[in-house]
Amino acid sequence: MEFRHRPVMPEQCIEGLNINPDGIYIDGTLGGGGHSEEICKRLSAKGTLIGIDRDRDALNASAERLEKYECNKYFVQSNYSDVRQVLSELGIQKADGALLDLGVSSFQLDNPQRGFSYMNDAPLDMRMSQDDDFTAYDIVNDYDRGELTRIIGKYGEERWAQRIADFIVRGRQDKPIETTFELVELIKQAIPLSLIHISE
Repeated sequence: MEFRHRPVMPEQCIEGLNINPDGIYIDGTLGGGGHSEEICKRLSAKGTLIGIDRDRDALNASAERLEKYECNKYFVQSNYSDVRQVLSELGIQKADGALLDLGVSSFQLDNPQRGFSYMNDAPLDMRMSQDDDFTAYDIVNDYDRGELTRIIGKYGEERWAQRIADFIVRGRQDKPIETTFELVELIKQAIPLSLIHISE
């Protein structure tokens, strides 16, 4: 699957960075490299781009996309929250600017095998980095009822969190819940149509 990326508000972002052609700039959420390309266009051979992403596929796609630009480029598999460590390992003390385009990329959502979407039947994965061992499968099948309720309620903002957690725990007693469609079916059972509040 091709890693496509349409950057959010590229002109405004670049204007805000006020790029020095010889400066050092960090794209902390590299993704498909859309913002980074706009940065690289404005950097000289002395300038530096540091692209950070947890997803190896994103790093590879961006490295290929940005290959034609003459600036120095570093593609680092890490989390933007570890930027101090990344800079230290590169021997860089400070940067002239940084950019974060927060959110899950459409590449991850649209790739059925990543398991982020219930639109396709896929393994319960949902890893931002395929190098991580921990998946959504582990949460759905190993977490207790209380922790599932907390996660579904807090992050899913779901008012039926406890009931959904009950159905998950009951459902996995027969066999592990392995796919997105299996999980969706349990959620549908947990929230019958008669319980769904439809606002006018």
